[in-house]
Amino acid sequence: MICCAKVCEPHYEKGILQSKLYLQDKEEWLLLPEKAFQCVRYQELKADKYGFVSLDDKQYSTSPRFSQQRVKLCISYNSVIVLSENNELIVKHSRLYGTRRKSMVWQPYLDLLSKRPKAIKYSSIYNQFPEVWSNYLRNCTEEEQKEALRLVGRLLKNQDFSLLNKALALASQNGHPSADQIKHCFYSLHNNKGTHEAISTNLVVPTLPTVTRGLNHYDTFFKGGVYSNG
Repeated sequence: MICCAKVCEPHYEKGILQSKLYLQDKEEWLLLPEKAFQCVRYQELKADKYGFVSLDDKQYSTSPRFSQQRVKLCISYNSVIVLSENNELIVKHSRLYGTRRKSMVWQPYLDLLSKRPKAIKYSSIYNQFPEVWSNYLRNCTEEEQKEALRLVGRLLKNQDFSLLNKALALASQNGHPSADQIKHCFYSLHNNKGTHEAISTNLVVPTLPTVTRGLNHYDTFFKGGVYSNG
């Protein structure tokens, strides 16, 4: 075994090989903890009527079902995890710094609203949506709202509406679009196709020829004669 030069040299003061001193130190080592240490603090807060909690003058969403209820926050330098009183995960946020004041995780709200779209009129959710979506939802029937909210819940990633906004604007070029039309435009944009045309509902159906009923066409087939069995 080839020793490192320093390890094979005696200690400058103690006169003992440094390799032996290393072994003595090793006997005093402490075991590393079995679980990683979490540098976090916990804080209990009461959510407001919209399900938001306020931390350091910043607002974080929880879920509509936790409106006016107490929740537990697990706070680290880069995240805010919202837990129920039974330590069940509700949502996870990136911690806010700087001028940004609010962090919104949409899925818990979209899940509820897709089942009860009429409740959207009595919440602040319209104010949270991008303007293009709040205007669209106001002009939807109840069933259209359900389908649109379910679609947004499936397609919204990382709380970024940018691609969904483009898809809605594109689908709206031919009038009030359906959820299927918005989805078609979304995947067309997402897959970077060369052309992104919305499905038009203003289709022109060609006029079909008038159907002639009766047996006269058989006479034409037999050159005007009437077929007889003899």
